Amino acid sequence: MFMLKNLNSKKAQISIDAILAIMFLLLVSTLVYHNVFNTTESFKEAEIADRVYSIADSFENYALISYSKDMIVTIELKPIGVNNYTIYFGNKSIVVNSKKNITFNPTNNGVNISGDDVKNSGKNMPNNVINISYGDFYVVKNTSLTIN
Repeated sequence: MFMLKNLNSKKAQISIDAILAIMFLLLVSTLVYHNVFNTTESFKEAEIADRVYSIADSFENYALISYSKDMIVTIELKPIGVNNYTIYFGNKSIVVNSKKNITFNPTNNGVNISGDDVKNSGKNMPNNVINISYGDFYVVKNTSLTIN
C-alpha cells in the first residue's frame, strides 16, 4: 500500500499560538504606551506646581527680608512661559501677565506691598496667607508675618 501525503496543506498556516502571542504583545505595548504618556503628563503638572510653589516661597522670602532688615525691597515678577498667574494676599491681587515691579515696604506689624497693578481682589483672605493661581493649579502658603 502506497499513501500520498499532502505536503502543501500546512505550508502557509499560522498557528493560533503565534496569533495569541502577537495580540498579547500589542496589548502590553498599548498599556506601556498609555502609562508612559500619563506619567509624562503628571511630570509636567508636577513641574508647574513646583514652579508656582517656588514663586510663593520667593514672595514670602522677600517679605521676610524686608521686614527683618527694615528695608524696602523691590522685585520683578515675570509670567511662567507665556501663561500668566495671579497672586492673592489679604484683599489684594497681582495679575502677572507681563513683567511687574513689586515693592515690599516694612511696617510695624508686617509688610505692605505696592507696585504695578496691585488691585483689590474682592476676597477677604487672612493677611498671613498667599494664594497663587495658575490655570487649573493653585498654591496656598501660610506665611509667618502679616502681608497687606
